[in-house]
Amino acid sequence: MDNRQNMIEQLTDVGMLLKREIENKVLVRRGTVGNDRDGMPLLINGRGEAYRVNDTAVSLWNMCNGITFDELYLEVLRISSDDEDDVKKSLETMIKQFHKISVIEVKEMGVSAARRSGTRT
Repeated sequence: MDNRQNMIEQLTDVGMLLKREIENKVLVRRGTVGNDRDGMPLLINGRGEAYRVNDTAVSLWNMCNGITFDELYLEVLRISSDDEDDVKKSLETMIKQFHKISVIEVKEMGVSAARRSGTRT
């Protein structure tokens, strides 16, 4: 197997691992929203670290109010005209970035949320 194929397989494995980290999990926003001096929106985590974002990111962050990734995906898909796969990939990337900068928490799904989404625990 050549190096390129090996690298592709490794990236696929990492992608699948990250995907499993958010499947059947509840997304809960953390921190606050503010504006910088220029009026650009900021997401501010619990450590006071501020990240300049766009209005779309703030809207997505606001939607992370205890819903599952699948619920968030379906809501975004409902209001988007983009391809389903593109929407899912973009949303996964955004959620991973939010988690990395500590403005959302990815929590285990409780029994009530599992029943609401139709999953068994």
